[in-house]
Amino acid sequence: MICNRGFVGILLALFSVSPSIAAPSLDTKGCATAYEAGQDYFAAKSSIEFSDNFSVAYFGNYKIVTVDRPYPGGQPEHYVLVQCGTPSPDLGPDMANVPRISVPVQSLFSGSTAQAPALVTVGGLKALTGVARRDFIATPEVIAHMETAGVVEYETSGVVDIEAVVAARPDVFMAGGSGEAEIQRLAAAGIAVVNFADWQETSPLGRAEWVKFMGLFFNAEAKADESFAAVAKRYAAAEALVSGVAEDDKPFVLSGQAFGGVFFAAGGKSFIAQLIADAGGRYVFADNTSTGSFEIHDLEQLVTRAREAKVWIQAAMTYRNLTDIAAENPRLAALPAAQAGEVWIPDALKGPNGGVQFYELGTMRPDLVLLDLISILYPEKLPGYKRVFNRAITID
Repeated sequence: MICNRGFVGILLALFSVSPSIAAPSLDTKGCATAYEAGQDYFAAKSSIEFSDNFSVAYFGNYKIVTVDRPYPGGQPEHYVLVQCGTPSPDLGPDMANVPRISVPVQSLFSGSTAQAPALVTVGGLKALTGVARRDFIATPEVIAHMETAGVVEYETSGVVDIEAVVAARPDVFMAGGSGEAEIQRLAAAGIAVVNFADWQETSPLGRAEWVKFMGLFFNAEAKADESFAAVAKRYAAAEALVSGVAEDDKPFVLSGQAFGGVFFAAGGKSFIAQLIADAGGRYVFADNTSTGSFEIHDLEQLVTRAREAKVWIQAAMTYRNLTDIAAENPRLAALPAAQAGEVWIPDALKGPNGGVQFYELGTMRPDLVLLDLISILYPEKLPGYKRVFNRAITID
């Protein structure tokens, strides 16, 4: 699955073709009815604007998708997506072990709940034949599909059931950006493993752009591009609401939650830190260099920084009131944001089974997440706005 990215560039130069005038003839499954050499089978082509973790190159009847960071410490992976009804290309020994996937895919096992809204958007829901855990999914359309389509649940015990996946032989096993041993065993068994690694992006729009990644597997570039363009436009409009706020007037913000005596804070280079900046806030740990979360074991370090924060976001979902925070740690409850009731939890919107939509819809709709945050930091800029994902603790 590993190949250097420069090789894809060489292929692009060697095998690019001029599109034929006539559109290819496709059957009801989207497969070519007759192969014609030199035909361009992908009329709509995605270009990647914000993501720094995946790319695509088009070559007539196939496309090569690259994920630079499929999982922490992982080497870049390539996937060759071949228009069904056309021959698989010979790409030489360097690409011999790269998965060949016929598109549009007809069956897909999903390993991340973040994939759910993307599947719906690109029209790929009918192909969903397996999920890790049913009860983790919050997207209503996916829940309805699972109730009628006999979808396989393959990770009920917390470990991938290798036998169940291999027996189903999906066209694609779309992992959630994991290099765990079970995933590697699936690849060794001949299952096409693809990593949907949106969570390794450091910008909100970079994460949202993974709808285009999903679209590539269904030849649904047009749908994916249209959806993302609308989100990006709304995000820019929301950002413009606070663009004129002077730096000194921007409130400080804390993000994170305590667990087992350790505070897990959003990294200073994470997408959460970017959201705070785009919403006109100043993150109290903006100088941190982590792109994910980082641990604070010294509560004094946390309290010293958090005293400046007017607002605390992404707090623990167990918090309902100030008493809950005090039970965790009285010093956290004494923070100015807590005392003012400005502690916000992103679990206000839930799916039919109780799953939190922030981790699904929120990933693909950062425009809504940004509006929520702006309404918290600057309520006067969005009078009457009803928050989608966030609720606040009560202090009485």
